[in-house]
Amino acid sequence: MKFTEQKGKFVKHCPCTPEAVCCGYYNLNLHTGCPYSCSYCILQAYLETKEAVFFTNMADVEKELVEVSQSRTHLRIGTGELTDSLALDLQTNYSHKILRVFEQFPGIIFEFKTKSASIKNLLEYPDVLKNIVVSWSLNPQSIIEKEELLTPGLTERLQALAAVQAKGYKVGIHFDPIVYCEGWQVFYEGLVKEIAAVIDPGKIAWWSLGALRFPYALREHIFKYKDSILFAGELIKGYDNKYRYFKPLRMEMFRFVKQEIYSHISREVPLYLCMEDDEAWRELLPGIEPTEEAVNEYLYLSALG
Repeated sequence: MKFTEQKGKFVKHCPCTPEAVCCGYYNLNLHTGCPYSCSYCILQAYLETKEAVFFTNMADVEKELVEVSQSRTHLRIGTGELTDSLALDLQTNYSHKILRVFEQFPGIIFEFKTKSASIKNLLEYPDVLKNIVVSWSLNPQSIIEKEELLTPGLTERLQALAAVQAKGYKVGIHFDPIVYCEGWQVFYEGLVKEIAAVIDPGKIAWWSLGALRFPYALREHIFKYKDSILFAGELIKGYDNKYRYFKPLRMEMFRFVKQEIYSHISREVPLYLCMEDDEAWRELLPGIEPTEEAVNEYLYLSALG
């Protein structure tokens, strides 16, 4: 673990393929590197090392947040692009540093995005800030065991989610990537039911759906995972030059998961798609205009609602 100053920009618009509908999210690159070993993780191809690096010049973070908040409304931002937001939090206590910063920016929604169960610091923080969302990336346990090595299991993550929700925080769910395999319908139906047993629909800030996708450069890393099932579904090079499932299969998976969420949790769950075109949005989520401004405002207001 390393602590240093960030020389570049902290705040960056989340990269999105031009052909896909952007959700208007921003990344706050406050630390990089991850202790987990997920087969599909793009960081394997982007970062030279897995070593965790934490940046210390928080005053510069605040200056950038002032600038971006003056130029943009409905700002949603998080630290989950180049790292797991909470995996190392018990060692670093960075969540408290982040919370103190965002106490000063109540109009910005900040998201901790994690696969961890490291929530002790969040539970001990004296205040529950209304502009904070704590989100979990979730998959069926059978996929966690094959593809998300070194991470806490599904039960641990759901217990952490329940505790954070009970504390008073809004929570988010990310089904990204949804992975095709034999029996995927059974696995994802079971996953939704397990979530339904612990989640309060009124506490859901947002819930993303995204199918497996990766650049060609990641293939050599995926092959290192001998038990991986990522190639169980036929993959083609998509409009963004990433390998994806055929669109009919992606749409089938999205429709199935959406219906399970509506059936077992609520039809009011604020769903959105990750890296899909406007045609997919219009079919699956016809109540939302598929533009960056409309999607971002919808999710921002949902988080504050």
